[in-house]
Amino acid sequence: MSKVESASQKEPKFSRRSALGAVLVSTLAVLRNWWRGTPAQAGFPVIPEHVTPQTQAAIEYGLKWLVSQQMTDGGFGRQGSYARNVGVCALAGTAFLSQRGMTGAYRRSIQECVRYLLGRAQENGFIVEQEVRTHATLYGHGFATMFLGQVFGESYDPRVREVLKAATQLILNLQNGQGGWSYTSDPQDADVSITTCQLLALFSARQAGIGVPREAIERSVEFLKQAQNEDGGFRYRLDDPPESLFPRSAAAVVALTCAGLQEDEVVKRGRDYLKQPHPPLELSPGQLAEYHFYGRFYATHAAWQAGKPEWDRWYPLVRDELLAQQSTSGAWHDANIGDEYATAMALLVLQFPYGNVPLLAIR
Repeated sequence: MSKVESASQKEPKFSRRSALGAVLVSTLAVLRNWWRGTPAQAGFPVIPEHVTPQTQAAIEYGLKWLVSQQMTDGGFGRQGSYARNVGVCALAGTAFLSQRGMTGAYRRSIQECVRYLLGRAQENGFIVEQEVRTHATLYGHGFATMFLGQVFGESYDPRVREVLKAATQLILNLQNGQGGWSYTSDPQDADVSITTCQLLALFSARQAGIGVPREAIERSVEFLKQAQNEDGGFRYRLDDPPESLFPRSAAAVVALTCAGLQEDEVVKRGRDYLKQPHPPLELSPGQLAEYHFYGRFYATHAAWQAGKPEWDRWYPLVRDELLAQQSTSGAWHDANIGDEYATAMALLVLQFPYGNVPLLAIR
């Protein structure tokens, strides 16, 4: 595993400044509509396009179920391979953030997620559950880092900054010679899925003001470019057969767009691939159930980044699908990782139009 240069002191390209500017513009628009007497009146929040009353009810129902599953230590899950998993906790926390940020109705649950993750931070910067039951610990670390970056951007809590800085440096230290990330020190083992997760963590840290060398981003971008297949999708590893898969291809498109390649040919080809018809098993729960919510999350972000025409096509489809899949308890189901994970991911998708998480608002 290669070591990377020390963090750059230059202003990050992907800072919270641009996100705050977008918030200011949105606020002015709301005030203008209020002045004209349109439905955005006297303190009532504007409901984004495509968010129906049924969607609002499903979000609230799902959030309440997710709160009910949080343990006294702030984590989620009592049993199974993903019990107390830091990644599941981080995704749940991000779903709470998506409601109205750290000042919303779920601020206490967010703080409990923060407490749990800070308590699982090791001296070397690694954020990991006490009893590791999976081989994918770097995924959990990546999602935890991503969440803490968004939290620090609002709270400026010095305890969060300390853990976030160490967690970010660990990710940088683990970047291999190919420019990607892997489960082991073998550079041939780097894969697209875990690389996109670490990239989003780095972008989140950058938004929070943590230094991330541009070289690290550029090397990972080159890795993803090399993984693109002729059909526009992405293979798992560079040495694997050129087999594309919808979920990881959506993740790669999101990461490359966040890196500033919105108009690059690699992103355009990736977006074209995502719009193609795909095998039913690739898009619905079943044999590939463990990738279902993962794919929906990244595909929704990719559609958001692509602009209004693609957003208008994609969001109503995924919205209606998720509304139909919600259980009577308010949860969504995933037999592999767990219902807390599935519910958090579904809530992230449904709440995308609100734009309350700066990382997920990047276009």
